[in-house]
Parts: sequence; C-alpha cells; structure tokens
Amino acid sequence: MKFHSQSKQNWPAAAVVAQSLVPAASRLVSRFRTLTALSLAAGMALSAQTLTQPALAATTQPALPDIRPFVATPVAPSASYPLASIATAESHHDRTMNHVWIASIAAMFAGTSMDAATSWGRHEGNGLLAQNNGSFGSKGVGIKAGVAVATFVPQIILRKHKELRTPFIIGNFAEAGVFTGTAMHNLTVK
Repeated sequence: MKFHSQSKQNWPAAAVVAQSLVPAASRLVSRFRTLTALSLAAGMALSAQTLTQPALAATTQPALPDIRPFVATPVAPSASYPLASIATAESHHDRTMNHVWIASIAAMFAGTSMDAATSWGRHEGNGLLAQNNGSFGSKGVGIKAGVAVATFVPQIILRKHKELRTPFIIGNFAEAGVFTGTAMHNLTVK
C-alpha cells in the first residue's frame, strides 16, 4: 500500500471539512493533534538527554550523538498567515453568537428591572407577587430577582455547550419581550 504525502496546505482544509461534516471526526482530529503534540514533546525531551553506557561513564564521549531539539523562532502574524492556537481557535460565528447571548442576558435583566420599577407601589394583579396590602413591593422584587437568577445561573454553568446558546438566546429575548411589554402596559395604567 502506498501512502501519498499530503502538502501542509491541504491538511487544514481537510481538518475543516472533517470538523464541519462529522462531530466525531472533529473529536478524533483534536485527539490526534493532542497525541501528536504530546509525542513531539516527549521526543524532544528524550532527545535533549545524552545517552551513555555505564562502562563509558568516565569518558566524555556519549554513546549516541548529542541531538538538541529544534527550537523554532516565532513568526509574526500577518494577514496571509494569522498566528493561531488550536486551543484558542474560535470561529467568527461563535464569537458573534457569544456576543448575542450576552446581549440577550442584558435584555432579560433590563426587561425584568423595568417591569419591577414600573410596578413598584402600584396594585399588583398577580397574587404571588403582591404584598399583604395588594401592592407590588419588596416581596415581588425578591421573587422577580429570584426568577431572573434562576434562569441566568444554568446558562452560566452550561455556557461551554455551544448547541444550547440558540435556545438560551431565544428564551432570554422572549422573557425580555414579555417583561418589557408588561412594563409598557404598567406605564399606561394609572
């Protein structure tokens, strides 16, 4: 069986195709790169040591030639060849979705806060949020803050799961829309 050598330019393109087509292939490529990096590091560590035989320990001549590991000089990033790390590689889409997710969290907290601010001291139709005298007050703010935190904490815990970002974004903006609509209604009620 003959093995054809692939050029270095074709390898990143093949990795991109594998990552986009099959998630399992992405994990395999990641593991392969990790194993390759570990084996290179181990090889460099071993090659930096001089191997001598016990009988020849008194002499300065090693049994094998002293091979030093190759140290590459850093290449300055440019437009044609950006300097990137596999561990920190993040696509433009992932960064954009992360910014949209953060904006949806801000919108959710802003909508909830606006609803609480416009309801403060007014008659509350929801008996769960109303105080003993029927108005919206500290009890309602505490419950609303608890609900907001209860929806926020799981998102922080699961923030590395990129497949959950879209549902989180939709839920946050929906909640922000409902509470903003309620706040606008509260402004019209005397």
